[in-house]
Amino acid sequence: MKKKMLLGICVLVITFIVSAVVHQVNAEEATITGIVAATAWDDNQKVIAVCIDTDDGSYYVSDNAMGKELLALVDSEVKVTGTLGEDTESNITITVKSYEELNN
Repeated sequence: MKKKMLLGICVLVITFIVSAVVHQVNAEEATITGIVAATAWDDNQKVIAVCIDTDDGSYYVSDNAMGKELLALVDSEVKVTGTLGEDTESNITITVKSYEELNN
């Protein structure tokens, strides 16, 4: 009985790990163009999160080094290439790999 239960738990854990890896492998890379918009501020009103507003909707920028650079470009038009995903609130996210500011 204990062996069957342990085997069942192992199968569930392995299934969970494999599905997480497959989800990550299927991540889609995209290039989007839009306006950087602030989505969150700290207590001192400093921008701490942004999204890219496009004709197709908003893409919430993930918190990686390249994405943090976009915090300084609020209201600027940018072309961003990165990996698309989804956050816990079902928002589309983009993990920035590269970007170009379009309006200097």
